Amino acid sequence: MAIDAVQLAADLKELRGLANAKLEDEPLPNGEEAGKRLRADIERYDLKSDIADLETKGYAILPPGKAKPVEFFDRLREAILRLAETRRHGELGPAMGFGATLYHLLPYDRVFEEALMAPATLTLVTYLVGYRAKLSQSTAIIKDSRAAALGMHADHSGKLPEPWPNIAQYCNVTWVTTDYTRENGAVCVWPGSHRFCRPVPDDVVFDHGREEIEVLEMPKGSVIVWHGSLWHGAVPRTTEGQRVTLVLPHVRDHVQPQEIYWATTTPEMIARNPARFSTLMGLHSPNPWLHDGPSLTARGLRPVTGSQFE
Repeated sequence: MAIDAVQLAADLKELRGLANAKLEDEPLPNGEEAGKRLRADIERYDLKSDIADLETKGYAILPPGKAKPVEFFDRLREAILRLAETRRHGELGPAMGFGATLYHLLPYDRVFEEALMAPATLTLVTYLVGYRAKLSQSTAIIKDSRAAALGMHADHSGKLPEPWPNIAQYCNVTWVTTDYTRENGAVCVWPGSHRFCRPVPDDVVFDHGREEIEVLEMPKGSVIVWHGSLWHGAVPRTTEGQRVTLVLPHVRDHVQPQEIYWATTTPEMIARNPARFSTLMGLHSPNPWLHDGPSLTARGLRPVTGSQFE
């Protein structure tokens, strides 16, 4: 059965109208103002060392309490495990070493909105992919002792043509709701590999024991943020129990998200969140459109001033 394109276009126009009404009161910064506001937020949330890590290592780890109180991570884990009992799991997760995966979680519990809008992590997202970044996925990964190693890869792979630009077009925010150790299948990275701007060579994909590769061990309540070109994977889990994470990748405004959030955003979600939330949902982008063409309500139709932080 064909989708009702006329109704879909009308719904999108209504959502954009609601989103832009909030944007009038909370405008996103442009040009030099974008950089000025970002520097103020980096200072406010004590992120200078994390920015340095993003530049030199390609990733930063926020310790427990810096993104959200540790109790918040218990709420995240409980919501994920509750949804895992009723939601269909993704088919590729176990085969590729991710473990059981749940996709497009944002509309199912407000705790995911809270994680998305956390000021410290959102500031790092802004540093990497700008104020007009869009959420690309809201995915839970539940990894048990049956999960194999996840091959080394970069998130830009399969999304951007080579050679990759130095400036991130994609970034990952991973919320760690259970302790990360080597035994429970922690993420591993090649620090500094984001500067290579190329995919992982075939001979490195499953060579997790190379001396250049570091296993990231950290307690529950931590958040990892990394550049889309960073080479990373995960070691196999060798203990009982579960490793539960929430993964929130973001893309720059011109990059197609992996999940279509404007299609599942509700007026209530727009109303209870800052204007930036609607930007993350893609409601301030000029694309996509249907038979009615570009929308006059799309705030993406604006002059480009050239700041990488827009």
